Amino acid sequence: MSLAAISPGGPFSDLLFDDGPFDDAGRSSESDSWLMSYLDMLMLLITFFVLMLALYGGQLVDRDLETPAVTALPLHVPAVRPPAPLPAATVGDFYRPPRQLAPAPLASDVGFYSPGPVAVPEERVAEAPMVFSVPLFDLPDATPAAALPQIDGVEVTAIPHGFNLRIQDHLLFDSSAVGLSDSGRQLVERLIPTLQAFNGTISVEGHTDSVPISTPRFPSNWELSAARASAVVRVLRLAGIDGDRLRAIGYASTHPLASNHTPTGRASNRRVELVLQEANSPTP
Repeated sequence: MSLAAISPGGPFSDLLFDDGPFDDAGRSSESDSWLMSYLDMLMLLITFFVLMLALYGGQLVDRDLETPAVTALPLHVPAVRPPAPLPAATVGDFYRPPRQLAPAPLASDVGFYSPGPVAVPEERVAEAPMVFSVPLFDLPDATPAAALPQIDGVEVTAIPHGFNLRIQDHLLFDSSAVGLSDSGRQLVERLIPTLQAFNGTISVEGHTDSVPISTPRFPSNWELSAARASAVVRVLRLAGIDGDRLRAIGYASTHPLASNHTPTGRASNRRVELVLQEANSPTP
């Protein structure tokens, strides 16, 4: 190439001495705008991948290191044998259930000593009737009804260690009287064989109703009830019963059997009771 070609007036003078592609004033405003957008996009992508690597890269490496290798073992499934068909029942035969199979032995560890089944003898316990006798408190003696004395006009009941003979006052006394009537004396005399055969004490108890009484002889029901009990004791003593076994007690209206607000109740409360207690029984 000659110097004339590269001289300022030559054909290449525009390329060598002018700004050419480096002249910003000569290019349009949109000629290099795509380059900036491209660089920004590359920077964003690089930044995104760096963040992804920083966040998940360590976890992936640790997971790969910690995950043990899993070896698949062969699975042996025992074959299932179908149950044997039951024999067909013929006409007239009854159903018989199959025998109960013995329980399977317990599984033991392989390689250790496994003892055989030990026969345990069955212990037979003698069956005894469930009978309990707990004396919580004094119960009445078991006296059959046939053993109780049967006396007309006398209510006989069993009590602990004895009997109670209850007689209404109209069977023994006349109205407002303390001496035994003829029929009352006969009634007491019918009791004498039973009382003589009994081995124990005999308490004659007089009872009245709540109607007050006030006479020169009986100022209250206490004197009346005690006088009627004493009248019965006097007859028993004359019949030969030992006086050491006899007692006369007056309770007035303190032990009622029924309400004193009705005539029937007051009539039930007017009575004489003979309480028979065995010789060695505790005092009530």
